[in-house]
Amino acid sequence: MNALFYNQLAAEHPVVRDHVRLGAEDANNEQLNPVAPGVAPCVATSFAVLDAFLPWRGWPVGAMTEIMTDCVGCGELSLLLPAMARLTQEKRPVLCIGAPHTLFAPALTQAGIDPTRITQINPASSAKQSKENLWSAEQALKTGLPGMVVLWSPTNLNCAPETLRRLHLSTLGRETMLIHFRGKSSMSQTSPAWLRFGFAADDTHIRLQVLKCRGRLLTRPLITLDRASVQARLYGQLRATQKLDAATTLGLTPVSSPALSTSAALPLNTYTRSDTSTSRATAGMH
Repeated sequence: MNALFYNQLAAEHPVVRDHVRLGAEDANNEQLNPVAPGVAPCVATSFAVLDAFLPWRGWPVGAMTEIMTDCVGCGELSLLLPAMARLTQEKRPVLCIGAPHTLFAPALTQAGIDPTRITQINPASSAKQSKENLWSAEQALKTGLPGMVVLWSPTNLNCAPETLRRLHLSTLGRETMLIHFRGKSSMSQTSPAWLRFGFAADDTHIRLQVLKCRGRLLTRPLITLDRASVQARLYGQLRATQKLDAATTLGLTPVSSPALSTSAALPLNTYTRSDTSTSRATAGMH
């Protein structure tokens, strides 16, 4: 939505200001949601629409955040990459526990993340290791050393309330945040987490259903992000590869050619070229 049009509309209809959170993905707009005094510290998400909605202006530090999805590799980790980059640039370690795949270091570097600050425990772990992963996360949080702990639990795992409570208590009063990826079946369960999202994505959008946000009324519990902006590097690489494929198949054709334009506009789920570098980047920046 055009920023000028939005401002005019919000001025005439104040209710719009509380219900609409659409805009450019530029993190410089700080007028949508002023920070309340005394709120917990945060690490900015770098997505203006999301930062403007959250009362902390970013991922809450010293608290647990839950992101619930059954889909792996659909952009969920990309939400965390800017925060991970900022923390590693500040020489804060990031601990990834139970990731569904081994993170690809060159893709992390491309996102501005220092891979030497990333530690992985049980990547591609099985359900049998879920208890071990929960224990590892709790112990790491108690040290207060990591800037961020990212924990993946199996989508069918039903975490006991006392386990979630211990995880959350382990973050309180510490300069560490916990991001806990869980399955969609967990959306109906109670949790002490300060922030809870249901995550869904298609080729064009990422949708976050806000289930819980401490200190904020859920007047607009659905946040929509442009997936091409969230995964700008990956989408740019895929578009360039599509154009290269079209040029290889059809010959060198002007950019304005209908044949090339049609190929470049293909949705991502039609992309089938087997390219090692592209698949590796996708695995590291999903």
